[in-house]
Amino acid sequence: MVLIGGRWVVVQLWQSISLPVSPPLFAWLVLGDMVLALWQLVGAWRSLSRWVDSRARGEMLLAGRVAMVVTAVVSVTHALDQAARETAALAPVSFVGPRPLEVRNRVAYLTGDISYDLLARFEATPMKDVSMLDLDSAGGQVFAARAMAKRVMAWGLDTQVTKRCYSACTLIFMAGSRRDLGPEGELGFHGYLLQAQPLPIDVGQEEAIDRAFLRDQGVTASFATQAFATPHRDIWRPDRQVLIAAGVLRD
Repeated sequence: MVLIGGRWVVVQLWQSISLPVSPPLFAWLVLGDMVLALWQLVGAWRSLSRWVDSRARGEMLLAGRVAMVVTAVVSVTHALDQAARETAALAPVSFVGPRPLEVRNRVAYLTGDISYDLLARFEATPMKDVSMLDLDSAGGQVFAARAMAKRVMAWGLDTQVTKRCYSACTLIFMAGSRRDLGPEGELGFHGYLLQAQPLPIDVGQEEAIDRAFLRDQGVTASFATQAFATPHRDIWRPDRQVLIAAGVLRD
């Protein structure tokens, strides 16, 4: 009753406490629990030893000792579990969300493969102090690029490329209100390679959608056609004069 029953009562009392509590109070509770457990174990050991000595039943002493060892282990484990609960309650895990893009001097830097993860980072970036999007990507997912392009247009952002912007990245670039290419910058175009299972994708239809988008953004029909005429395994990198003449770059 004192050992097993007392431990059960202590466990129930612990469960009734709403964690977290103040660290000093928690420390006193754990210390009190350990002192009580030690008192229970010593008392039970002495009582069992006296009872066995008077009746000379060694197997009962062995069983009692095993029970006390188990109780001690359970008590320590329970104390550690309560400590873990207290720590978790004091410092709950929170979802911080996607990491925003780097922003410097009103320019947001969109770097890496075009993907829905990058789209989430783009959307998580506060745009109140951003006027231009700097692009550096070898391409990626066309549908994610379209979503980013819509946001660039909705937010009225300018776009620039100081390094490279290939394939799907060019859709985002073409969405800019103003479009600028740095001295070392390159734009690269080619046809699509779209794969999705189990739904089939009509590559020609998707290219036609984005060809029309380029026309809507002021690009000449011949350039829009050439942009998708290059096979996917290759890339077309038109020079600055061609880009200016075709209406790709816009002040």
